[in-house]
Amino acid sequence: MNIKYKEFLRKHTTEDIVNKMEEDAPANAAGSGNIAGIGVGPDGEPGILPSKVMRRKKENEKEQEVITKKISKMVKENFDNNNVILKQILDTIDKVELKIDEKNGISNKVEVIEEKEYKTFKDKYNA
Repeated sequence: MNIKYKEFLRKHTTEDIVNKMEEDAPANAAGSGNIAGIGVGPDGEPGILPSKVMRRKKENEKEQEVITKKISKMVKENFDNNNVILKQILDTIDKVELKIDEKNGISNKVEVIEEKEYKTFKDKYNA
């Protein structure tokens, strides 16, 4: 029975819609302990011994340390590899720029011009 939403609203009033709605909630709440094996209480789920909890926690910490070391090593290697590749790319770009400058007749030579020391009139003529 596939009816489009708009057609359904045209044929039925809001009272009909409310009356046709059914609730799918369970009759008993699971957390109250009324159902055996579910929830808390004497008939509920069995507890976990604190010693087992601590043992598992220590195992997880050891596993986490191993995983953290592996990941940090991988990240460091990847970072180093990226640095090497980046340096190679930058060197290649510099070489290309130099060739372009040579073709265009631009020289990259730097000339250093020494500034002459300014002498005052008094120093110049020993006055």
